[in-house]
Formats: sequence, C-alpha cells, structure tokens
Amino acid sequence: MADPRLITTTASPRKEGTYNPVSARSARPSTTLLDLAPAQVRIAKKIAEGKSTEAIASDLAITQGTIRIQVRHCGQKLGVSGRPAVVHACYVTGKLTRPEKTSSPGAFSPEEIETWRAVAVGATPQSYADRARISRAEALRRIKALRERVRADNDPHLVTLGWTYGVLDESLVEMASGTVLRAAASV
Repeated sequence: MADPRLITTTASPRKEGTYNPVSARSARPSTTLLDLAPAQVRIAKKIAEGKSTEAIASDLAITQGTIRIQVRHCGQKLGVSGRPAVVHACYVTGKLTRPEKTSSPGAFSPEEIETWRAVAVGATPQSYADRARISRAEALRRIKALRERVRADNDPHLVTLGWTYGVLDESLVEMASGTVLRAAASV
C-alpha cells in the first residue's frame, strides 16, 4: 500500500511552452511550515526588494554571514532552496505581504512566463534547461533577458516583479525542491 502522506501529482493541462514544475516523482506533502523569526522576515523582505547581502547587512546592522545563515534557515523552514524560491514561498504562504499589482510593461511571451515560473520555484538553470528542452546557456540567456526587460536587480527581485505584474501567484505551489506549499488566503 502506498504511503498516504505522499501526494500524487498529475500534470495538468498547460499552455504550450510554459514551464510546469510538476515532476515524475511524487511531491512531498504540504508541510506544516515553521514560522519565520521576525529577523528572518525582515531579511526576506529586503531580499524581495532586490537588495544584496552587503546592503541588507548594512541596513540591518548585522554581518553578511548572519544574513547567509538566516536565508538558509528561511529556506529550511519553508522547504525550499535559493533566494528566489524563498521570496516566492514567502508570498505564497503569506509570510511576506504580497506586492500590490500594477500594470506590466507590455505583454509577456510564453517563453518569458515559463522562465519566470522556473526562477520562482527555485529551478536551477540546468533543471530549467532540461525541462524546457533548451541548453543551459539558453536558459541563462532567457533569465538575463527577462531581468533586463523588467529591470530586476536580481532573481529574487524578478520574483517580486512577477507577483507585481500578476505573472506569478499563489497557484504556483509545487517547488523545484519537491515541497508543495500551502497557499495562505489572499493577503
């Protein structure tokens, strides 16, 4: 008998050319997320704004090493890996207030939306390339081009802008780590 704690996932219909993080393996069950400490929330907010480790350390008067450790702890508590995934998970779960929606700088192509989703779920450039059936170099080119188009300071800031423009939302819950996030009520 299968382990009832595992959630069986099936790929849902999707637009051609869009990144679907659903994998062939069973997803991890939705976790009971641990609350982030107030300092971790402050750090996550600064990361979501596109600030560098150095700038965050200066703003919060703590060391860069402390920032790195706290970001890793945020990821562990949320079941994700990487700063972009931490930001997305914080928005999905309501740990950070979701950005106010604004109009986008034009329509986004299916390729751009696919790229945005891959960054948000914490996919590595290689795993994104494999899923999209493109080279790693092409995956990196797409990420860089999208960042430049929307003037994102870095990948976590790109995630925030995805939420701002309505490209990303709480429906994207299966992370590259295998964690399935439990979306908070709209905040």
